[in-house]
Amino acid sequence: MIEISHTPAGGTQVHGTERGDEAGKILSRKEYGRRGGMSFKWSSDLECWILYHSRDADADMWTLNKLQRYLEEAGYTVAVTIDNDVERSVAEAEAERIGRALDRTARYEEYAGNAAARSEAKRQRSDQIGERFYMGQPIILGRGARTRQAFRDRERMDDAMRASIEEGHKAKHWAERAASAANFQAYREDPHRTLRRLEGLNKELRDIAKWQRGESACGYTRSTTPEGLATLAREERRARARVEYWEAIVAQAEADGLKIWRPEDFRRGDYVNTGGTWREVLRVSKKSLTVPRALWTGRAYLAKADLDGTEWEGSTATFPYDRVTGRATAAEVAQWQAAEPGELTKCAHCARVAGKELRYSEARHSCTVCGHAAGRKFVARPPEEETKPKAAAKPRRKSDPKTPKRLHLACGWNASTATLTWLDGRGRPHPAHPATTLTPPDGGTYADSVHTTVLREQVREVLAERGLKRRTLGTGGPGKGVTWALEAITAPPETKAATAPTEGA
Repeated sequence: MIEISHTPAGGTQVHGTERGDEAGKILSRKEYGRRGGMSFKWSSDLECWILYHSRDADADMWTLNKLQRYLEEAGYTVAVTIDNDVERSVAEAEAERIGRALDRTARYEEYAGNAAARSEAKRQRSDQIGERFYMGQPIILGRGARTRQAFRDRERMDDAMRASIEEGHKAKHWAERAASAANFQAYREDPHRTLRRLEGLNKELRDIAKWQRGESACGYTRSTTPEGLATLAREERRARARVEYWEAIVAQAEADGLKIWRPEDFRRGDYVNTGGTWREVLRVSKKSLTVPRALWTGRAYLAKADLDGTEWEGSTATFPYDRVTGRATAAEVAQWQAAEPGELTKCAHCARVAGKELRYSEARHSCTVCGHAAGRKFVARPPEEETKPKAAAKPRRKSDPKTPKRLHLACGWNASTATLTWLDGRGRPHPAHPATTLTPPDGGTYADSVHTTVLREQVREVLAERGLKRRTLGTGGPGKGVTWALEAITAPPETKAATAPTEGA
């Protein structure tokens, strides 16, 4: 009799059959698993067949019913035992994963050592055979057996050297696998990766709550019968256990001194270190920070004003909090920019390019050439700044419908004219602003279509005359044209004060 059993702690196991018999051929079919395409594997330690990725979850009834039908059609008597309440803790599961990773590390290191030894032996054998060709001794033709032996030795030397190179590649492969397995625990418990994992687990809990209420989640609903609700309750219990475990990992990392960045740590106008460049914070949201975006990173600091007048004007990017490596106030950044570089040290980011050149400034916390900024420890805000009352939010003012909201530029390759179409908020031609035609100032052509530098400068001048500027980088290209979102140019406070009418005028 063949017994099929399942528990969340042990997974799906099949006893009563051995490797290589008729039942083993049925179990080896790649037709099982929650997504199909998997087969049962023989476990020498447990001396039974097991289904990978079946632990810490309820039984996959589709797989068990299918396997039972196959075995009964083959003439076997099958008994199925399922107990979805026998579970193991999250800590036990993680400890087992780490233990297996350590076993893999030792095994892969042994593989790498054996391959390296074989590679060295093959290389020595090739050198030994090649001693007869020392100093470039040529093969003399017409010597009969000696000539044939020389050709055979050359082939043997070549085969040995190729085998040595191949074994060297194997040694490198297994050494990399061993290093990856050795770092498994560090990667698994990395706080930033854990935060992303917690986002998925919290979403799973929200989906389960919807299913329990009979609502749709992830595009489908689940059964609300007593059996279905019991299944959802077990899934909720396991998900909450995982959330509690990983939250404890993050809490321990914070207790050890790691800063976990959150929305309350930032305000608009601060600077954030995002992988080597200090960028101005334009917006603080629940999950990310909005900062200026530019493909080039050859500067230590990047503010929104630095992109004005360039092709990246108005372009922004979002960075999640797990990618933040440091925070600084605008006053601190201004102090760093005004400070002298002082004693320069070696920049680890551009060391291979710079050679022995000293570039890194301790005063500015960044490289003076490549802009790489080292992460700083979190510095709490001053108490007076934290207690300062927040200013009342200004009421949002509706935009003027008479002002165009977008601009579309159309120009072909080597064209002698370009057309500017002013668009309203719905992307249609604005009735109050007719299309504008541009021509090259020297009577030539726009060689690079919409990317021509002279044409871009003309567009900027036309916008400035109307008190507008580009708000985004733009979408499109030479074929369909480029479309930009527009915004009004705000005059500085000094200009407003100077142009304001005086009392009694």
